[in-house]
Amino acid sequence: MKQFLSGRRRLVSLSLLCMLGLLSACGGSSEEDGRVLIDGLGLSVNVDKSGLYDIEISGARNEVSVAATSTVAKLLITGFNNTVRVKAGASIQHIDFSGSGNTVYVPRGFKAKVSKAGANNDVIEF
Repeated sequence: MKQFLSGRRRLVSLSLLCMLGLLSACGGSSEEDGRVLIDGLGLSVNVDKSGLYDIEISGARNEVSVAATSTVAKLLITGFNNTVRVKAGASIQHIDFSGSGNTVYVPRGFKAKVSKAGANNDVIEF
């Protein structure tokens, strides 16, 4: 009986490890209808697209870089603990936070309308 429980514990532990691996690899980015969608856990995404478009970020602990040539109408962040780095030369008209613990780093003097519905969200100049 003791061996059965021990084997069962190993099976449960192995299953949990596999699920964790799958979850950490979930998500990605896609483009549709003038929007770049980033949804996942721990992703690293560089957004470099021509024309006017929106960026929507959900999920957690994602690292997003907005290229210097980007012209973004709206940056919407609904996830948790995401980091966005806006390169000098990029333009964002509106930054909208509704998640928590998100940070957007922008070049000094950067101008954008900012809406904060979540908690502990910051726009920081560098």
